[in-house]
Amino acid sequence: MKINTKKLVYLGIFAAVSSVLMFFPHFPIFPPPANFLDVDFSDVPALLAAVTVNPFAGIVVVLVKNLFHVLFTQTFAIGELSNLILGTVFSLVVGILSHYTFGNTDMKKKLFIVLPIAVITVTFTAMLSNYFLVLPAFAHIMGWSDNIEMMRFVAVWIMPFNLIKSSIQAVVFYLLYRGISPYMKKHLFGFK
Repeated sequence: MKINTKKLVYLGIFAAVSSVLMFFPHFPIFPPPANFLDVDFSDVPALLAAVTVNPFAGIVVVLVKNLFHVLFTQTFAIGELSNLILGTVFSLVVGILSHYTFGNTDMKKKLFIVLPIAVITVTFTAMLSNYFLVLPAFAHIMGWSDNIEMMRFVAVWIMPFNLIKSSIQAVVFYLLYRGISPYMKKHLFGFK
């Protein structure tokens, strides 16, 4: 897929905005022990890139924001790895389904179908990646005992958190896309 200079500039802007949004605003939605699970909006620019440029542009935005954020990590880069996995899945699902499914359907209508599929996929991926990778890595680094009830933690905290977070991000993305798509159609990309 060819990317022209204008699209490359917009990709850089999406990556920069995403990097800033990973720092603020963000807020926890659960009390301890899960108050470290913060909602942020850093995947919204990646979703915009995935829909307006191409599916892999979203991955570039996710990669750049996490490489930048790892410089300031407080999670030994495990949080960034988790964010990279989930952001990549979110961007790929939204980008691929919006570009290659539902024929010539208007993009706003496509997204109405695509975003719920992506939210469910991200939530399922979060459950698997946390159970098999993220939580065991945290347990090892933090010296937690081996008898941590990971399955319970994933079911009680990780699953609802990612369902809520990705739903919020999907709604914000959809509203933002509806607002800026006329400009982008006219001045930049020529998509539907």
